[in-house]
Amino acid sequence: MKTNMNRKGISNVVATIILIAVAIALAVAVAVWVFGLAGSASKTATLQVQAVGLTGVSSSSSATLTLLVSNPSGSGIGINGFTLGGLSCVLSTPISIPAGTQGAMIQIQLTVSNGQFSTSDVSVNGTSATCSGSEAAAVGVQYSGYLTTVSGQTYPFTVTASS
Repeated sequence: MKTNMNRKGISNVVATIILIAVAIALAVAVAVWVFGLAGSASKTATLQVQAVGLTGVSSSSSATLTLLVSNPSGSGIGINGFTLGGLSCVLSTPISIPAGTQGAMIQIQLTVSNGQFSTSDVSVNGTSATCSGSEAAAVGVQYSGYLTTVSGQTYPFTVTASS
């Protein structure tokens, strides 16, 4: 009877330990990947914008665009501009909307001259803005616009002008 004592290989105990170590390493890698995705998704900043009204629109006066802004995310967001139809404005200093803010009021003061929204004397919550473009100002017209954040994201709104 011959025995094969010259066989080379690893024992069953060593093979089992190696398999368990590989399985644990894979489980850790999958957990890091899953929690990494969930963590980045929860950090994404987002705004909720609701247009309250665009009042004071007439041939020669000052109009006020009122927006309610909420920031349910876990980080603050800076607003650095807005667009109303063909009028585009950039703020001199960004307006900060802190994390967890519910219903912060933003008031945009627009000058109406010769039936147009003027590019001068525009302010947002007291912060001056530099504007370009043009947009006709008329009562009863529905305007589309959006707020622009410091990171370049845009958040749309629509509003109907009233006198």
